[in-house]
Amino acid sequence: MTASLLASVVSACMRRSSGAGAAFSSCYGAVKRPLNGAAVSQQLRGFATQTGKKTASSDQLPLKTGRQRLVVLGSGWAAARLLHDVDTSLWDLTVISPRNHMVFTPLLASTTVGTLEPRSVAVHLHEIQPGLSRPSSGLFIADAQAVDTAARTVTCRSADGVDFTVEYDKLAICTGSQGSTFGIPGVLENAHFLRDVKQADAIRQKLIENIALAGVPGRQQDEFARLLHIVIVGGGPTGVEVAGELTDFISHELMRMYPERAKAMRVTLVEARELLGSFDASLREYAARKLIRRGVVLRKGVVHELTPREVVLKDGTVLPYGLCIWSTGVGPTPFSLSLPFAKTTVGRIAVDKYMRVLAPPSSSSSKSEPQHAGPAGQAQAGSGSKVPGLLADESDTPSTAGLAPVPHVYALGDVCANPDKPLPALAQVAEQQGRYLARVLNEQARGPPHGVPQHSEFEYRHLGSMATVGGHSAVLELGDASRRHLSLAGFLSWVAWRSAYLTRLGSIPKRLAVAFDWSMTMIFGRDLSRW
Repeated sequence: MTASLLASVVSACMRRSSGAGAAFSSCYGAVKRPLNGAAVSQQLRGFATQTGKKTASSDQLPLKTGRQRLVVLGSGWAAARLLHDVDTSLWDLTVISPRNHMVFTPLLASTTVGTLEPRSVAVHLHEIQPGLSRPSSGLFIADAQAVDTAARTVTCRSADGVDFTVEYDKLAICTGSQGSTFGIPGVLENAHFLRDVKQADAIRQKLIENIALAGVPGRQQDEFARLLHIVIVGGGPTGVEVAGELTDFISHELMRMYPERAKAMRVTLVEARELLGSFDASLREYAARKLIRRGVVLRKGVVHELTPREVVLKDGTVLPYGLCIWSTGVGPTPFSLSLPFAKTTVGRIAVDKYMRVLAPPSSSSSKSEPQHAGPAGQAQAGSGSKVPGLLADESDTPSTAGLAPVPHVYALGDVCANPDKPLPALAQVAEQQGRYLARVLNEQARGPPHGVPQHSEFEYRHLGSMATVGGHSAVLELGDASRRHLSLAGFLSWVAWRSAYLTRLGSIPKRLAVAFDWSMTMIFGRDLSRW
């Protein structure tokens, strides 16, 4: 029996294709000396340890194929479009992002009150680019920490603190932006932002919780009113759409279940400049009239401080609140500020007309350090970062004449801007930039046999703007401010809004899910369950 067992060990050693010589020598040495049953068992355990499955490390995977590697940081609109359009027969892909999906942000407001389910507006990156499933590509759930442009590496950290590096041939920084606080005290600690699915769900849970708490017997009247007061800071499309969704929720589901609390529910929208400032004046007037008619209080003012229970304006007005939603715009992330590249006056990475990242010539091949300052005169990185002011104007950024492109590094979306021609932080800007860079990279990879690529500069085409204002009403305008082709308000605009976004969702399953959610809400109403 022992002899047959040893023969099996030797046979197993000889069948191994990698490390066969070393493994066989070890086994052969064991066979030369007499072994009892216990010794055989011990030898087998040692053999299993030597020849067992090895742990793959980050420098061993993904598989190297000889193709160039495109590393994409982020999973927003720009990253999703770039990944969708890039030719995976020409490029190996690596995506570094703290989430594995792209969020369809225009529909996030609908998830805050249960019109849509959160999963319906999140599209997995593998649905966008199936090539990420190949052994030569990969999706790493982690945050980028630093970029070494000389070594062409990105240092990353996973959620559980594991550090690793990824090499790149081309790097696309699409890390997006974060809700801008403008340095106002208390905003980060007390306000709810609306940038991703988790934040939308947190708003929904807080809303339902406050409604429940307001109904507790013995509640003081002032506390009852505070819990049922929602303050939205920011009168852009997001703020207006959230206000509209809330009025729908109050007038339908809340009025049916809790009539007294529905009558006491208040929504206040605070805006420092103009409501829907990018829209035509007639559409702004229509939106304001609609919101006021549906019970929304519009206030013009600048927030001075945000406490856990009150919004304090600079004119001294105090607004007690139970839920504060912050939608004043976007600003740079700590990661983008930490990079040693040129920045605009509002902290975005400076790029040229080809979406190449710009830096002073002496910094174009350096490694980023999170606590180091950026170029002189620009937004600073680290804990002492200069926070862009509320009235900062990106067009005031100095000329880029003295800057040089950083080799092989691009930036797309909200994280960047061309100082000579800054564009707003919009989804359609990011998507068009992603499509442009994918075309450029595909032409570069095809190389001379297909002709020397002559890349034209990026040209943005503004398709228009839309926003719902509650009920079956919306405002819509096609074209840009210089040449508007069509302006609509009312029911037809609402139909166009829903149709446009339904067709733009990343996959057929998501389109069906959104259509199903809309139908369920229309027939049965929204769900007020809290978990």
